Amino acid sequence: MKFKFCSDGDCPLWVLAALHATSSLPAQLFSTLLHHVVEEQLDDGIMEILKETNLSSREECARAAAVLRWTLKQAHRCACSGVQLARDLLVLGVPRAHAAALAEAAESTREAYVKNAREHGFMVNKLTDITTAPGPEGTVDLVKITLYSDEMFTGEQKVTDLLVDKLLMKTLLEELKSARKKMDELETEQDQ
Repeated sequence: MKFKFCSDGDCPLWVLAALHATSSLPAQLFSTLLHHVVEEQLDDGIMEILKETNLSSREECARAAAVLRWTLKQAHRCACSGVQLARDLLVLGVPRAHAAALAEAAESTREAYVKNAREHGFMVNKLTDITTAPGPEGTVDLVKITLYSDEMFTGEQKVTDLLVDKLLMKTLLEELKSARKKMDELETEQDQ
């Protein structure tokens, strides 16, 4: 079957299994878990919420949190309304109360998701610094470029080393300048 929250495709098997597992939770406990996940609180709290259920192992707790996060994120990414999400989940066998809670959570978090997507939608990582050094010993005509960037969603700093031929460095620099000029022109057009 085709589901809107799955990009109009089939629902992945791991999602089906995890949704089926969380379906065994009482509605109130499911809502508490969902609220905890939506608020992006620490995963240790999830173990506390699920401690007296058949999902009490660390692996099952992680799977339950992952399926809730994935379902909400997919609903936002695929522009799936809360009503449509609830319909899709009901077809998949999710209890009505659980489907309604997920639909409500999707609607209540949609605005924040859209705002974040507009602000950071095309930004993969934020480049914070660049350094250059001679290539590794024994190489000829290579430059080592080190890129320092902040991961958009985790905040962790990532370091990437590139080895570039010296002849290509000039071309690369010219292309970067051209791209920067184009970006400045687009920004100026938007401001007007």
